[in-house]
Amino acid sequence: MADTGFEHSPLLVGLSAEEAESLLAAGEHRSYVDGAIIVEQNTPSDCLFILAGGAVQVEHRDGGQTVPLARLEQVGEFFGEMSLIDIMPRSADIRACGSTSVVAFPKQGLTAVFTAGPRVQMTLILNISRILSLRLREADARIVELSRQG
Repeated sequence: MADTGFEHSPLLVGLSAEEAESLLAAGEHRSYVDGAIIVEQNTPSDCLFILAGGAVQVEHRDGGQTVPLARLEQVGEFFGEMSLIDIMPRSADIRACGSTSVVAFPKQGLTAVFTAGPRVQMTLILNISRILSLRLREADARIVELSRQG
């Protein structure tokens, strides 16, 4: 795989170099300025993203209040993965923290990659499931911590 900085991305674990290159070739490089909204809560889910540079903050808007949920800062971290799992609207805003670049994978482009290489689809879904499970465990731990404080 060409040196993209994604070699250690949890999304790409288990893909061959050729499979990873095929997937990355389907991506669109996008850049955002500090504070820009990359993903807007309650809009249709249509794209998966890999962080290529900078950082993003995951925020949930609720009744005029914005609650920060997570910050992603490592090249190769991904977000928007729920768009591949369910058909629900986006559950949070994703805001650029500083100058930020991503590789975006619209569903239509991913479908072409998956049709050509079904193993890529299976591997991505397994990797996404592992990360979602980890994020759920972290959220559970935070809920327990907050309940002890209250």
